Amino acid sequence: MNSHHGSTVVVDGVVIGVVVGVVVGVVGGIASGKSLVTRVLEECGAKVISADAIAHDVLREPEMIDLLVSAFGQTILSDAAPLTSQTIDRRKLGAMVFGPSEEKIKHRKRLESIVHPRIRQIARTELQTLKATGQVDLIVLDAPLLIEGGWLPYCDRVLFVDTPDATRQRLAMARGWSEQEWRVRESAQVSLEEKRKVATDILSNDGTLIELEQRVREFAKHCRGKP
Repeated sequence: MNSHHGSTVVVDGVVIGVVVGVVVGVVGGIASGKSLVTRVLEECGAKVISADAIAHDVLREPEMIDLLVSAFGQTILSDAAPLTSQTIDRRKLGAMVFGPSEEKIKHRKRLESIVHPRIRQIARTELQTLKATGQVDLIVLDAPLLIEGGWLPYCDRVLFVDTPDATRQRLAMARGWSEQEWRVRESAQVSLEEKRKVATDILSNDGTLIELEQRVREFAKHCRGKP
């Protein structure tokens, strides 16, 4: 973990700068409400850096497409895209890397080794820019695989969203996932116990939406040192 206000942060051997705000990473199980928590923090004035949004952009880069096709073959390309404009089909790629089998684990590690350094490079640049302005007091690092992707060194605080399994399963199915797909994707991530272990803060999501939003707002005040 990095120290808080007034400390110099070094990530991957690069000095990001002096911390003028708190960088928060949000973790939890699949469909635990992490996106909602991030949105409420943003409404509280936090600046959000989305690793998923960065990943979407990275997967459109011609150089990245070439690297992934070389690693996984033409089958990961979208059938709908014109031949002159190849694009990655995220669902096809996901089917290749998500799952407990040794082959899929191997593919997933290879995918992470190709994509994650580029995503971190872009996020690091965004963090550096935000910190250089001196105007940001709260930054949310929104990364679906915060631990697996090597994002922990960027975070001052890690917030674990603690949501009952039954609620998460219901929300996952509302996304159109089967129970099996939900469990397969969950098994591909670090366990909930490990996520809870690295967390500096626990946010209980076992009540109403209004209660959750209120707890998130209290957490934002706490990060800013306000009563």
